[in-house]
Amino acid sequence: MIRWPHNNKPGPGRPYVYSPTVILRCFIVRIWFRLDSNRALHEYLAMDLSYNKKIMKGCGVSRIPSRRTFDRRLATISRDIKHRITTMGELFVRDKIIDPSVLSADSTLMKAKGFVWHKSSMEQGLVPRSGIDTDARWGFSHTKG
Repeated sequence: MIRWPHNNKPGPGRPYVYSPTVILRCFIVRIWFRLDSNRALHEYLAMDLSYNKKIMKGCGVSRIPSRRTFDRRLATISRDIKHRITTMGELFVRDKIIDPSVLSADSTLMKAKGFVWHKSSMEQGLVPRSGIDTDARWGFSHTKG
């Protein structure tokens, strides 16, 4: 129900070799395996392992798109990806596929909004300025530093 950009118009530029659905599937693989770049996605798919070949088959590709293809095509999809995700979520709620009242949280660190509340001020219970998120605590991400 959500329209995808198509390169069917005559004119300059090469027509798409990989459909937007195929590129989106590859993007989902990138998110699922927490690959931090298009280069990492390309290198992952290029590994000569049986599992990676199953992933490629699931994505609908027999040949690995170039890294530059991922760069260009994911840029076109990501322009309106938030709108697509919101629309899909609304459809899932409307069709009672998901229950929006159910929430799950994990230990992933998130950046607090507002100014930094330093540990010394935190221990004293002082809030030196407005706009500090007093529920936030310090943490360290081993993957993000």
